[in-house]
Amino acid sequence: MLDSFTNIKSVGIYNGTLQGNKNSEQFVKDSHKFGYKVVTKPVKIMRIPVDVSSIASDSPAIINNFIDKALTRLLDIETIEFLNSKLGELNKKGTKYIEKRKCNFDVEIGVDMLLDHKENHIDNFVIWSGDSDFAGPIDTLMKDGKKVVIFATVRRLSPELASTGAQMFEIKKIRDFICWNGELSTQAQNVL
Repeated sequence: MLDSFTNIKSVGIYNGTLQGNKNSEQFVKDSHKFGYKVVTKPVKIMRIPVDVSSIASDSPAIINNFIDKALTRLLDIETIEFLNSKLGELNKKGTKYIEKRKCNFDVEIGVDMLLDHKENHIDNFVIWSGDSDFAGPIDTLMKDGKKVVIFATVRRLSPELASTGAQMFEIKKIRDFICWNGELSTQAQNVL
């Protein structure tokens, strides 16, 4: 698949593997087969408690696991009690925790970008993220005269990335150019 693009030297895919999940494991195998540089590691599964049986009904202790404390401080007691009552209903049905999946590759991607720049003399970088963790590597690349293109959603674009000077595209604005026909907006379908 990549051989149809003569000017692209490599494409890296950073993907967490959900161990024991055949689809997840197959995706990694297929990506290797299609010529992608695959970086993977196991997805961490964190158990986050939702058991409200040991807290006061007006306590935001469990809710703070899901809602930023800055927001819960603005909620009235009735709202906190309501949310805790809903968690209590889940508890009665046997749900005492939820499982949150996490697999972050910010460090690996940032390091690989800098290594590709220094060792492989790559001139152009495309990143699909608005995360501020990439500001440092992108600043370095930009200072060294490399071209960096960032694809992100406006609400997910950090101020640190916005100030790097890299070329940026908002994903929602280019949606009609990158989606399957069935996913295109009516306006875009009429043009086609």
